[in-house]
Amino acid sequence: MPRTKNSSNSLNINCSLIKKANKSDIKIKKDFQDLINKLKDRNFQDKHISISVVIPVYNEEKTIKKVLNEIPKDPSIEIIVVDDCSTDNSLLEIKKVQNEKKNIRIICNKKNKGYGGALLTGIQRARGKILITMDADGQHRASDIYSLIEPIINKEADITIGSRYLGSYHYTLPFSTRLGEAFLEVIIKLIFGQKVKNNQGGFRAFHRRTFNIFKNIKFKGYAFTTELILVASLNGYRIKECPIKLLDRKYGTSYIKLYKLLSSILFCIILYFLKKIKRILFKK
Repeated sequence: MPRTKNSSNSLNINCSLIKKANKSDIKIKKDFQDLINKLKDRNFQDKHISISVVIPVYNEEKTIKKVLNEIPKDPSIEIIVVDDCSTDNSLLEIKKVQNEKKNIRIICNKKNKGYGGALLTGIQRARGKILITMDADGQHRASDIYSLIEPIINKEADITIGSRYLGSYHYTLPFSTRLGEAFLEVIIKLIFGQKVKNNQGGFRAFHRRTFNIFKNIKFKGYAFTTELILVASLNGYRIKECPIKLLDRKYGTSYIKLYKLLSSILFCIILYFLKKIKRILFKK
C-alpha cells in the first residue's frame, strides 16, 4: 500500500517527537551523572549509596511505572517505593520496573498509614547521604532532582523544597489552594521566621544530618509536610525553595480533603508554636 502524504507527515512528526524525547533522556542522564560525580567529589557516598529516593504509592497504577523509569539506574541511587495498601495494580506495575532496575526496593505496608506514615516507612530504611521525597502521581519530574540537590552539596541549604511558584505549573491552580498556601506562608513566616511559598510541596531533598526531624512526628497525614518545615525551623536547619516544573495530573484524583487538611495544619502550627514558647521560656 503506497504511503500517503498525511502518513508521511505523521511519520515525520513521530520521528521528531522521538528525537526530542531522546535528547531529553540524554540531558537527564548527563545531569544525573554530573550530580553523581559532584557527590563523589564531596564525599557524599555511604556504602556506595549517595541518593535515596522515597516514593509513597497509593493507587497510582497508571503513573508509577513512568515515574520510576525516569529515575536513572545508577549504583549510587536507591529507589525505595512504599506501597501503602494499594487496591489497584500499583504493586504489579512497580514489580515490572523492579525486574529491569535492580536499584528499586519495595516495601508493602500491612495497613494504610497515610501519606506521612508511608514516607516515614521508607525514610527509616534510606541509606543515602541525601534523601529525596517525590510523589507517584506523575506531577514531579526526575530531572528536577538535580536542582533540588545542588544547593545541599554546595552547602547553601540543609533542606530544599521544590516550588512551582519559583518554577512553573501547567494546570489551573484552584483559588482555594493558593489562598490556603498564602495564608500558611504568612503564619509560618510570622511565627517561625521561615518563608516557604510552596509549603505543601512533596518534592524535597534532605541532607542526612537533618534526619532527626523525622523522629517523634505527630502528623502522619498531609499535614506532615508542614510539620517538617516547623520542626526543621525549630532545629535551625536552613531551608531553601528551588524552582521545579510541576506537571498536570493526568490520572486519578487527589485524596486531600481541604477542610481536614486545613484543620490539621492549624493544629500543627499551634502545637509547635507552644513548643517554641516553651523553648524560649526554658532558655531564659
